[in-house]
Amino acid sequence: MLFSEEAIGFLFENHTRDRKEWFKEHKADYHRLIEEPFAELITALTPIMNDIDSRIVCNPKKISRLYKDARYNKGGPIFRESVWCSLKCQHDKSEYHPMPEFYFYISTHGFGYGCGYYKTDRESMDEMRAMILAGAQEYKKAYKALKDNSKFVLFGDEYKRDHFPNASREDALWLNKKDIGVSFDSEDPKLLFNVNLLDTVCSDLASLGDVYRFFMRAEDNILQKKVK
Repeated sequence: MLFSEEAIGFLFENHTRDRKEWFKEHKADYHRLIEEPFAELITALTPIMNDIDSRIVCNPKKISRLYKDARYNKGGPIFRESVWCSLKCQHDKSEYHPMPEFYFYISTHGFGYGCGYYKTDRESMDEMRAMILAGAQEYKKAYKALKDNSKFVLFGDEYKRDHFPNASREDALWLNKKDIGVSFDSEDPKLLFNVNLLDTVCSDLASLGDVYRFFMRAEDNILQKKVK
């Protein structure tokens, strides 16, 4: 079992108390209940990620901090009620340019995982739309991968009106997104605490390889155009 009821209880109590002193006193619990399971997950995902894209960085220590950024959180809670890891590649683009990533998170409300952007750059979306309209094989494979695994859903803010009325209904769902990704989210504790969770997550994220490759083809195309 990766995560336990005790782990969710820790996140809830830490967020409710919202005191640095309490967190420091229970740092060992944080390491045992949160950091160690995430490290186990990332280690198990490493060969899968490397097979999808050798540029993806899989560092077992690469998980989010529970502390909120004080610069944007004046007067608000000190601690988050969720923890996540994001696995993405080192790319020859600005470090500030959003990149597609594989992710997994747990919170006091549930858990989830998938592949996509935290916030998609407009340039990236324009390149993806061009690929979709051109019938690129990368898009066709991504579309099939999502269709074959009905557990995942396409997410992202959409235009208020259809910008592509002549496109097929299926393609329009992708074309009209302002940002994009595919996700599985659940509030069912039985799924999170299932003894087979690690194997399930590894298998599910491996099935999204073609979705990730579509996103990355767009990023690589943009870079190639800038180099020319």
